[in-house]
Amino acid sequence: MAKKVALGKGIASLIQEGSHPSLNSKSLDSLKEAMVGDQKSENRNIENDSPHSILISEIKTNPNQPRKIFKEKELEELCESIKENGVIQPVLVVKGERGYELIAGERRLRAAKKAGLEAIPAIVKRATERERVVMSIIENVQRADLNCVEEALAYYQLMDEYELTQEEVAKKVGKERSSVANFLRVLKLPRQVIELLQKEMLSFGHAKLLVGLKEREESIRAANEAATQGLSVRELEKWLKTNRSKRKTKAREADYFSEKLTTYKDKLEQKTGYHFNINSKKNGAGAISIKFSNEAEFNDIYDYLLTK
Repeated sequence: MAKKVALGKGIASLIQEGSHPSLNSKSLDSLKEAMVGDQKSENRNIENDSPHSILISEIKTNPNQPRKIFKEKELEELCESIKENGVIQPVLVVKGERGYELIAGERRLRAAKKAGLEAIPAIVKRATERERVVMSIIENVQRADLNCVEEALAYYQLMDEYELTQEEVAKKVGKERSSVANFLRVLKLPRQVIELLQKEMLSFGHAKLLVGLKEREESIRAANEAATQGLSVRELEKWLKTNRSKRKTKAREADYFSEKLTTYKDKLEQKTGYHFNINSKKNGAGAISIKFSNEAEFNDIYDYLLTK
């Protein structure tokens, strides 16, 4: 088993609160000089957890970013905020062979690019490949802005790739084990339902109701109803109860009808002396058949039916 990485208090302890105004031309010139400056000075800066400016062109995005969907409207709003106030919270990066790799803050990075910034405040950390992935997942989960599918996939990745238990994952992200388990259950939903959750047409509250349904088709039908009708979690719960009651009523009616068919079959056989089969469907349709064992018996049945 791979050795587990202990990240202490998590990614929140790595990021300092504070204001980091937008870079002006002087600071940008200084940055460019620093990029070709003394390597020893750069190494000392890397060991310092205080943020410093890095050229955006030097930062590569993180392929293991848990967030898969970036809403254009939210990026526009953040872009306008950055134009007005600068980047308030630094991104988190690690030094690579060429430039830097982003660990956390892709939304801020995208918005900064959109705002026309050439550099962004960043905290540079040293980390192994495994530590990079774990830090990225923890930071994004703790910011609480992933949809429930992205969060569930992040937990699954920690467990699958790094052999962590639900208890260990919960401890790292600061959640209850039961909460992590509930998110993981979301991944068991049908693909059609997961897509609605990814588009945020349904919430995690809807998902928790839907995973409790036994039949796949029922969960798809309920999810579509909630999405198209804009049902709240409470309204969906009421809709499910109503439909469950209707199904029970139909089942009781079907059972009663089935019992009557058995009675009718016995009466027909007693009256005619022939063997009958009666089959019925849920919609009330069905078929009656008469069995015969040889040609003579068929002729008897044929003559009997003609006389009736």
